[in-house]
Amino acid sequence: MKNSIQHIQAFLAVARTGSFTKAANELHLSPSALTVQVQQLEEWLGVALLDRSPRHVSITAAGMDARGPMEKLLLDLDNIVTGSRDLAALRRGVVTIAALPSVCAGALPPALRLFRERFAGIEVRLHDLVAHRIHAQVRSGEVDFGIGVRARLSHGLAFEPVLNDRLCAFVPLDHPLTRHTALTLAQLADQPIILTGRDSSVREQVDALFDDTRLSMLAGMEANYMSTVLALVRQGLGISILPESAADSLEGLKRITIDHPGVNREIGLISRSGQPLSPAAQRCFELLNDELSGAPQN
Repeated sequence: MKNSIQHIQAFLAVARTGSFTKAANELHLSPSALTVQVQQLEEWLGVALLDRSPRHVSITAAGMDARGPMEKLLLDLDNIVTGSRDLAALRRGVVTIAALPSVCAGALPPALRLFRERFAGIEVRLHDLVAHRIHAQVRSGEVDFGIGVRARLSHGLAFEPVLNDRLCAFVPLDHPLTRHTALTLAQLADQPIILTGRDSSVREQVDALFDDTRLSMLAGMEANYMSTVLALVRQGLGISILPESAADSLEGLKRITIDHPGVNREIGLISRSGQPLSPAAQRCFELLNDELSGAPQN
């Protein structure tokens, strides 16, 4: 029977509302067109599904028996359509991510390479931003999700931890501190420290470290990008405290552990609470959760 889905929807609407008029309004049909559809369904099945009277519509025993399977049929069909559309979205979707520069330069690229291998048709757009801008872009919907710090996480955002990020000291190879395998904050306080910009989460953590231990930091130069900070360190203009993954290459540098509990911080996936992701973004979120959680820690 042609258009059998529409005929089933017509019967179920009358069964649910108890009225041909209400069901017709719900389905945006005329009452006469709806009546014809139900009659055609009854003729096709060979049974009466509804008892009709001028003032009342009721479901027959045959209609009661057919109602459940028909509802399940429509639900199964809806699931098939939804699943097919999700698969189509995974072939040609777009995912936009905001992430900390240290993550963009370290653990994230290998995970994104794996995602590209599995879902070649999905375009990934990456914004490397400071922490508070990540929160703002996730909340506003400018990006699908973010990768940032838990500290000062804004209301309405969910956080899924994936990495433990540690701050280390970076010093020139000819610096006297290179003889140490670990350094205290007191030892670092005697050195001119090249800092990242005041709006970065790294700078906020470094400031907090010295404030909490009541040590005075000898601030040297300041630059917005970690690559610039490291270039200044290589030139012997000072030392720096940055995430351990900050340097693509340690040429001209030594990375030294800092002996202090406050150098650790959680990095996680940030999303809007209660807001589902698109199929493409959800797959990317899940893959990054798995890959970054299992990423080796230096």
